[in-house]
Amino acid sequence: METMKAIRMHAFGGPEVLAYEDAPRPVPAADEVLIRVLAAGVNPVDWKIREGYMREKISLPLVPGWDVAGVIEEKGPAVVGLEPGDGVYALPSILRNGAYAEYIVVKASEVTLKPDSLDYDHAAAVPLAALTAWQSLFDLAHLRAGRKILIHAAAGGVGHFGSFREVSG
Repeated sequence: METMKAIRMHAFGGPEVLAYEDAPRPVPAADEVLIRVLAAGVNPVDWKIREGYMREKISLPLVPGWDVAGVIEEKGPAVVGLEPGDGVYALPSILRNGAYAEYIVVKASEVTLKPDSLDYDHAAAVPLAALTAWQSLFDLAHLRAGRKILIHAAAGGVGHFGSFREVSG
């Protein structure tokens, strides 16, 4: 089995539980892609998982980091619309290994092509914050075209995705 470098945790706790070490390089299943990680986002969920939040659902050792941008290296046979060499970004399940590694395997349904207008560093900052803003505004607050809202503290990760001028149709 091939290996890669990764930041992993073998126990829950503070930052001292994180270790930079060799880990098995993941292999994509039929509906997954292997992404060479070029950038990974850092979010509050990372330290919450590290400290033990959801410990009953998390298997150790674990690679944290669930915002990722990179290039597809391999794809499973059932994957359509994504090809090796594609620049992508994703928000993989927090129940699986994350992006603080050289490679990550992600379900193809959790991956999208990276726009040319975003570099990899900025693309890795999008998934969780943008999804949280979308869910808050549209799924919970039921924002629709023609309605206005006031967002306090819009300079944060989630707030800046919600601060736009107009909602269309």
